Amino acid sequence: MGGRLGIYGFGASAHLAAQVALYRGASVYVMTRSPAARALALELGAVFAGDADEDPPDPLDSAILFAPVGTLVPPALRALDRGGTLAVAGIHLSDIPALDYATDLFQERQLRSVTANTRADGEEFLRIAAEIPLRPSTTAYPFEETGRALQDLAADRVTGAAVIRVRD
Repeated sequence: MGGRLGIYGFGASAHLAAQVALYRGASVYVMTRSPAARALALELGAVFAGDADEDPPDPLDSAILFAPVGTLVPPALRALDRGGTLAVAGIHLSDIPALDYATDLFQERQLRSVTANTRADGEEFLRIAAEIPLRPSTTAYPFEETGRALQDLAADRVTGAAVIRVRD
């Protein structure tokens, strides 16, 4: 499939999506605020890992915004090549600042939202995950420390996915 895919934010979903994209031949460019997440992105095979608001070195064919940060929408749109698409993948997003048509959307750039996955999407993902094989990066927490897990996620102290263990 190929192409240049930008990923903004590199948490639980994003680090799995990157592996699928790499498996399918995409060049992956990651922009995220966490130095540990940037290191993980490069370890997984990303060609570039920069700060969240840093410009990738090459124009992107498409990008996915996983970070719930609306202020990243304009720079992500500007990073797209002619005809590129930015998908906002989160279930929450802070306000998007005003867009400048000539800089952010001109040349047939597209901005779209996504909806929840279907059962068929989940089944396809699990099939692909087994083929790759997918290598999730996890930090496990006992059930009693769920609050700490949420605090660590908010403070960027988790690289990959936080997992709550119900039992040992």
